[in-house]
Amino acid sequence: MVEDHQYNPNDVSACRCVLIEVITVLGKYRDRIAVVGGWVPELTIPGQGHMGSLNVDLALDAARFSPYVYETIRNDLLGAGYTPTDIPNRFEREVPGNPTPVRVDLLCGEYAGESQGSTHEMIQGMAVWKARGLDLAAWFHTKVRVSGTLPDGGRNEVTVTVPTIPAFLCMKGILLVDRKKEKDAYDVYFCVANFPDGLKALSSEFQPMLSNNLVQEGLRNLRAKFSTIEDIGPVWAARVAVEAGAGEEFARRDAFEQVNRLLDILKIPSH
Repeated sequence: MVEDHQYNPNDVSACRCVLIEVITVLGKYRDRIAVVGGWVPELTIPGQGHMGSLNVDLALDAARFSPYVYETIRNDLLGAGYTPTDIPNRFEREVPGNPTPVRVDLLCGEYAGESQGSTHEMIQGMAVWKARGLDLAAWFHTKVRVSGTLPDGGRNEVTVTVPTIPAFLCMKGILLVDRKKEKDAYDVYFCVANFPDGLKALSSEFQPMLSNNLVQEGLRNLRAKFSTIEDIGPVWAARVAVEAGAGEEFARRDAFEQVNRLLDILKIPSH
């Protein structure tokens, strides 16, 4: 099991509060920051039973930030009660009544900014970790509205930039090769199974993106990791789906069939 299993609804609720607050705090940068990671399915396909996430991942569009400005993102977060950690791009936020602080990670893609070939990009004085695939969030995104209560009270509604579901699926496909985190496979399964108007509508949204190399890489990875019902894609997706109330055997077969049906429509070859 990976660290983000055993989801406690109170922890998820606390994380949602922090998500809304951090977008509020960094409001002047809103058009240059995308929410990525485990909150994308719930924000983009709300009300369908996604389990949410226990941390907030923000992708900064490095190409649109000056390397240094007077008032830095870091100072904005520190002033709002966020605590720095030993990892320079990671902050934590205590939520009253919740024993576990919520983690906020600042990330960026590989291909934007000035530090080509480096593992980090300097953005407003911070060393922000560069992750493969995150450029897709800058290239293919949409906006959603999200509302809720802030950690210290008070309700707010904010506009959030998120990757499109096709971009998100490809980002997760890349991550399935780069790390062992079972929820990545669950997020893929959830988005494919619950996309509004079904697989044909989802495949149509992919069409303008298919010439992109990162998109192709992500889709090939999904084909490899979901190639049989015994592969890690269906197995990991089902393990996490059980926590969301699904039957493991059904979820494993459904994840395998749904993802492969999409890849067949997109004509992604088998290995």
